[in-house]
Amino acid sequence: MKIKTLMASAAITASAWTAAAAQDATFYYDKNGWDEGFAALIEGASEASGLDIAGQQLTPTDRYQAYVMSSIAGGAAPAIFTWWNGKQLDSLVETGEIADLTELWDEAIANGWFSEAERELFSVDGTPYAIPLNVARWPVLYNKDAFAAAGIDAPPATWDELLADADALKEAGYIPFNAPAVGGWMGFIWFSELMVRTDPDAFVGLTDGTVPYNGPEVQRAMEIWTDFYERGYFTDAREQDETRFMVNEEAAMYLIGEWTAGILANRGMEPGEKIGAFLMPPVDAETENTVIVEAAPIVFSADAMEEMPALMDAARYLMSPEAGNALGQANGIYSGNLMTDAPNAIVSDVNAIIAEDAPRSVVRWWEAVPPELQGDLVSQMNAFMLDPTAENAQRVMDDMQSLNESYWAFQ
Repeated sequence: MKIKTLMASAAITASAWTAAAAQDATFYYDKNGWDEGFAALIEGASEASGLDIAGQQLTPTDRYQAYVMSSIAGGAAPAIFTWWNGKQLDSLVETGEIADLTELWDEAIANGWFSEAERELFSVDGTPYAIPLNVARWPVLYNKDAFAAAGIDAPPATWDELLADADALKEAGYIPFNAPAVGGWMGFIWFSELMVRTDPDAFVGLTDGTVPYNGPEVQRAMEIWTDFYERGYFTDAREQDETRFMVNEEAAMYLIGEWTAGILANRGMEPGEKIGAFLMPPVDAETENTVIVEAAPIVFSADAMEEMPALMDAARYLMSPEAGNALGQANGIYSGNLMTDAPNAIVSDVNAIIAEDAPRSVVRWWEAVPPELQGDLVSQMNAFMLDPTAENAQRVMDDMQSLNESYWAFQ
């Protein structure tokens, strides 16, 4: 089988499109730093199905989304592509172009690969329309050497300890948190985290229109975010290499999906040895402990499934423990398959934290918010990161609420 992975950063060249079109099927994705893992998945899926499958990376994320949706609108949905769950998957299914994968999930659950709870993450109205690429929690990754240099013996268990540790890291010459705003999507990370650390119910309310983006709950989160910038806790948001400050050890902590551990490992920061993980504590002791969960789906075109029945064999492989272990070994990413090994010490550590603390799980903002609002709202959050003042914070909140009101008024 011929396996070909084609990369594109912002625009796709004519030659790349021609090469991709020459294959039986093309697997589209937007994940930076996952190239080795996707190559392994594509090779395995090709061998399992007998199809000639190519890989096509399209970035940044907003252009990727635009390409996929315009392709579907034009009646040419990609055969295989990654997406997002929650309301993002709901909107995709509404097009009628996405394959029903009930049969595949029935097999996978019978095999003990996945649970019914995981099936629900990839379902719309009880029907599964996607399979897992990865299931990830969002902890804080930290540099163990930096913590030791700052005299920090253990990760913070309270908000006051978090602030004290950040100050100690600054005193030791580190920037406490790596916080980039690249790729058109990263602005929601700290916004979401500060919402769940102050009021997780309000965080959920933001995604269904019951809580305003300029209300007191958001005001408090934005005040903390602004204060962190004033304290000098964050790296320069304009940095285009999202892991550079961690890899060169200028920054000590990174709030991000646990899948980033594999990217850091490939850049010389070994999980468990160089980096550890903890869940950020709530601001107030009485606030419910919460973890943000991201489930990244792989979806299939209904037409492609009908035209190429062997594509089901590719999907079956992509759900298998073999595929999960291949992705884990290549990029340290956890597929959620219950029969796979934990790909690195970070996943093992987070599994242990979840088992001990039993935090509430909430769907990540990116997947939970209506897709019609997603891009405009995250652009506002990105804009705050580039001008993190109290005055701009108020403008951003008011602008987000104006967008929010306009959308929900017609629902």
